[in-house]
Amino acid sequence: MENQANGLGKVNKKLTSVEKATSTILKNIPVLPSHEEIVLNSLGKTLAKPVTALLSNPPSNVSSMDGYALKNSDIDNGVLEFKVIDESVAGKSSSKTVETMQTVRIFTGAKIPHGADRVILQENINSLGNNLIKINKNNLENNNFFIRKAGMDFKLGEKLIDKGEVLNTRNISLCVASGNSWVTIRRKPKIGIISTGNELLKFGEIQNSKNNDKIISSNDIFLFNFINQLGGEAFILPTAKDDIKSLTNILDEANDLDLIISSGGASVGDYDIVQRALEKNNFELLFWRIAMRPGKPLFFGLLEKIPFLGLPGNPVSTGVCSIIFLTKIIQKFFGRQVSENIAMMRVNCSLDKNDHRKDFIRSKVIKGINNDYIVEPFAKQDSSQISLFAKAQGFIIREPHENKIKKGTKVPVLLISENI
Repeated sequence: MENQANGLGKVNKKLTSVEKATSTILKNIPVLPSHEEIVLNSLGKTLAKPVTALLSNPPSNVSSMDGYALKNSDIDNGVLEFKVIDESVAGKSSSKTVETMQTVRIFTGAKIPHGADRVILQENINSLGNNLIKINKNNLENNNFFIRKAGMDFKLGEKLIDKGEVLNTRNISLCVASGNSWVTIRRKPKIGIISTGNELLKFGEIQNSKNNDKIISSNDIFLFNFINQLGGEAFILPTAKDDIKSLTNILDEANDLDLIISSGGASVGDYDIVQRALEKNNFELLFWRIAMRPGKPLFFGLLEKIPFLGLPGNPVSTGVCSIIFLTKIIQKFFGRQVSENIAMMRVNCSLDKNDHRKDFIRSKVIKGINNDYIVEPFAKQDSSQISLFAKAQGFIIREPHENKIKKGTKVPVLLISENI
């Protein structure tokens, strides 16, 4: 394994590739257990088992319009006058059998009576009185019988929603319509967030003349919302000071979590104490430092069998690493297919040859003249610029040692969800 640790201070200098880091992380993320839950309480939760139809919809052939149900063979034989023998409405169908030259007045959603196989629209008939009607042959819809066949929407036993899908208002309605009152879902992963640094002010605290060397902690707020939007359950743990005891005390209280994330303290400076504090808690480091930009100091390991993801402190690095790695971690927790939304787009400028790190270039996406999409990288890519990260719509992906790219070349772009 790349960057195999013999102790936190003895790690190989070789950087772990993004692909190897992803593989190592996902191997150590379990699929969470499932349980049954009433469908009305399942909004935003992930299916552990597919939903199958417990009935057919419609349960029988029904009319799609208001009109008259009759035999199509009568129309083919030139019969235009019919006797109305009954009425069929939704919830109260006719029990009579339609014979030649007979018809049943029918309304939208009503069951087609026995013997009938066509509906004539009510605007295409004239009343003759005494329960007799005459069809206006010139207005017949020859190719439309206005009948919804039994099971046209879905059939008994048909798979309607696959496992791994997130239940939204539309597919919850489908569950109910198909007779499903309960669904089997995965529980949400409980994820703790630890920010580190003496320089951090808590969300809501204001800088003043006494603390003007402080910065407002935004990484924990980003991670909290990011995790919750992906379906997890986030917890902001106390902010750790730049000393081992402070962080150790927080780790001692971080129980009953599926994942712990730290932000900051992942580098090699004198005050980057996360790994040193972890070492005192029997932490197993699986890799540290990856060949990507931004996000090189990222590390991952197991703290008493709890996965621990150490993110860099720079806000953009935290954001980019979260989109690339944390998204996949939560997908794995839910048993979903691990995937990325990558599109090929023409770049509107030349890109220089890349170095040994995989690069994720913050960019905006614009619509081209031919209704295709063009990607435009921001001129500045500093990992502290939150304003540009907030405007980014995707990352141009540059492979290590990739050659220079000419303007107009199609490049892979990792698209960012509009909800992030």
